[in-house]
Amino acid sequence: MNIDKIRHLIRGKVYLDPESRRDVATDFGRILVKTPKALVAPASVEDVATVLAAASREGWPVSTRGASHSQSGQSLSQDGILLDLSPLNGIGAPEGGTVKVQAGVLWRDLVAFTSERGLLPPVLTNNLNVTVGGTLSMAGIGVSSHRHGTQAHQVLELEVVTGEGHRVRCSPEENSELFFCTLCGLGQFSVIVSARLRLRRVAPRVRTFYLLYDDLGALMADQRQLLSRERFDYIESWASPCVQGLRRMGGVRVPFAEWFFPMHLTVEFGDEEPREADLLNGLSFYRKLQVEDSGVLEFAHRLDPVFELWKQSGAWGMSHPWMETVLPWDQAPAYIGGVLANFPPQLLAGGHVLIWPCRFQGDALPLFRHPPGEFILGFGILPAVPRQMLPLARQLLKTASDLSMRVGGKRYLSGWVEFTPEQWKSHFGETWEDLLRWKRFYDPAGIMNPGFIPYPDRSESSD
Repeated sequence: MNIDKIRHLIRGKVYLDPESRRDVATDFGRILVKTPKALVAPASVEDVATVLAAASREGWPVSTRGASHSQSGQSLSQDGILLDLSPLNGIGAPEGGTVKVQAGVLWRDLVAFTSERGLLPPVLTNNLNVTVGGTLSMAGIGVSSHRHGTQAHQVLELEVVTGEGHRVRCSPEENSELFFCTLCGLGQFSVIVSARLRLRRVAPRVRTFYLLYDDLGALMADQRQLLSRERFDYIESWASPCVQGLRRMGGVRVPFAEWFFPMHLTVEFGDEEPREADLLNGLSFYRKLQVEDSGVLEFAHRLDPVFELWKQSGAWGMSHPWMETVLPWDQAPAYIGGVLANFPPQLLAGGHVLIWPCRFQGDALPLFRHPPGEFILGFGILPAVPRQMLPLARQLLKTASDLSMRVGGKRYLSGWVEFTPEQWKSHFGETWEDLLRWKRFYDPAGIMNPGFIPYPDRSESSD
């Protein structure tokens, strides 16, 4: 496989030296190690198209990399081409409540640019040091998703390069099939090179109410009320263990915890002060801990100090077998209660357990898989694990993942995924045959981001 010839085809940089390839051999998950044969940093969209056209002809596997925040090697390549999209980082001028950005733009940089104009994307991920192309390929969920859906729902138009190297502009009205299979498409059919995104005008200030619950049922009852009435712009909640000591389990004594449920409710405001009595009316929280005002930009960066602490403590450099799932609302209490009752709290050092409520009224994104129904609940166990504890963590999280699917949940695929072929087929459900058809049509050589979804042999899949 003479990948070296790419040097002569593009204006961007091609790295073949062992040190450069070793530097991109793992992702945020730090579980898998895959070393590419070549690291390619394109200088333009034309370079991306040239690389993919050549790779399709020659049979070179190509994986795409942004901020490499994946946990199952989705942004890694074993003996193929790793296409680093971070050099494609241009941001256009906002126009008519939209902005056009290239795929390698960090959300942090986009937020800094648009906030100066009183505008923000409707949905932001908690970690802003990830790329636009990366989260749109996954979905992109944030604390305003209960009102606005995912980041992928905010896309008006894409420019992509297909697996054969064709540059295509697509939208819900133009080349719509390619548009909808690219969003949340895990880079399986095309590479996003730019996107036109919605923006919304934001108030300059936010007020956050810090509430604490000692009962999951009470938390969910209040969340359902909040989803229906849309009082708040942002809802953030999670599960926090209060370690109680050791208990006997299977002949040994292990740590166990009582779980509490913080919820932060945030509303934007300008000259008119928010009315606390109206906003919190009817909620049954255990305690109100604090009320805090901040600027809207400061709020967008609210977790930066947490990430910095994880880096200083060494947790950022550990393995991250994250398990995120989207649950049917009525199945969520029993599932979450059962998982937390049996989850070792010591595995959460440098991590957390997220609980995020969402409301979907119809969905136009076929590859963003979630349970049916207007109300759904996201649940994520996001640990930082030393290597010696990784086998135990993987076993526990696989059990939690399998159980979530048995109760009708759908995994969010940025995390650690250990699916059997049958589980992959079940995950995509009625869209599975469409996915196979899109793969054959847009990436006939099968070079795009291999090694994640186990496609059947071409002779086994239906036409």
